[in-house]
Amino acid sequence: MLISCRKKEEGTVILLTPYQFIINNVDPAQVLLLIIDCQSQLELKQFTISSRVEGEFSKTELDTIISGKRFYLRYEFLVPDLIESKQIILEFTLRDELGNVTTNAKIIDVVATAKYPKETTGHELFSESSGKQNAYNILNGIPLYYHLDDVGMMHIADTSNSTVLLKKWISPAGLKFVKFNGFDYANCTNLTIKNSFDAGIKTDFVDNLIIGDIFLTRISQASLNEKYVAIKIINIIDAVGSEWDRYIFNLKK
Repeated sequence: MLISCRKKEEGTVILLTPYQFIINNVDPAQVLLLIIDCQSQLELKQFTISSRVEGEFSKTELDTIISGKRFYLRYEFLVPDLIESKQIILEFTLRDELGNVTTNAKIIDVVATAKYPKETTGHELFSESSGKQNAYNILNGIPLYYHLDDVGMMHIADTSNSTVLLKKWISPAGLKFVKFNGFDYANCTNLTIKNSFDAGIKTDFVDNLIIGDIFLTRISQASLNEKYVAIKIINIIDAVGSEWDRYIFNLKK
């Protein structure tokens, strides 16, 4: 059981401000300021902070070598941009010269609310046989060359190698897709995209693309966050030859 403060016989203590054990009603992506005051009768050696989002693995936020018998820190913690309301445990660990360990903790109660995602329009993905950018980074809205750029950055790609457009997208970055043409794209929120993606049948690629198709996907980022995206195909251009063969689509993310 976590307690608000744990003290060793030697008098080692970690004092935290704000003082309450549970910090309530915190918004996703909010920056929390914590005042950390470590005191001991012994020489201090190491201080660490770890975080764990409810249902996920722990992550080391800070691991630093310290000295002296007192350590003071103004620490800013960036709350993950969570879609669902969850609790985050922050654990603070202090080690002294004799190897004694003192801990303290805070629980951050994150309250998430539905948000309307931002829509960007007119994205273009060319066919491979066109000689133009036939891959795309959805997060950054950047077209890429399948054979030249970092595969991990390519969320979708076309591999048509003739004048006939395959009307198929693969994901070199390993995304999964859920086709959902009945999805309420016009009025969707970040929560409806997530819930519909989680409930849908996921595939490694999408094919037989037609104008009006809607696909949902999830993109993992370097942080704890995941981004859920809705894709709507606005136009498919399969002209004579392949130089200008391309897909035009809108994104909500």
